[in-house]
Amino acid sequence: MSPYLVLELPFAIYLVLVAFFFGSFINLAADRLPRGESLVTPRSHCRSCGRVLNLVDLLPVGGYFIRGGRCATCRTPIGLSAPLVEAAAGLLMLIPIVVLGLWPGSLIGVCLVTVLFLGALVVSHVRYGVTTATGR
Repeated sequence: MSPYLVLELPFAIYLVLVAFFFGSFINLAADRLPRGESLVTPRSHCRSCGRVLNLVDLLPVGGYFIRGGRCATCRTPIGLSAPLVEAAAGLLMLIPIVVLGLWPGSLIGVCLVTVLFLGALVVSHVRYGVTTATGR
């Protein structure tokens, strides 16, 4: 086993986890920006009952499956598009890491893919009226 692999593998795993959190933020931005809402306030909440989301709810992809795809309080279904957007963003950001290596190409690739993906989501949400919370 290469000594570089021992150092690169944990860092690559870390980058993938960060990518999923980027995907979660992209999802939030693509959902709020078309409606003219702030990215900072109010805190993430259920649009049906108003419950503020906790740490479990905010886990990218996993929170959706832990809660069974529903709000923990009012049991309103959450659209499948929310975890799909997070997972797709994470995987799309993983491609530059695999193709270009960890540094510096992957940093450039991750930034470019994030910006392009966010732009594409905002355009699609404005054009089609899709909201990730309801999947409509």
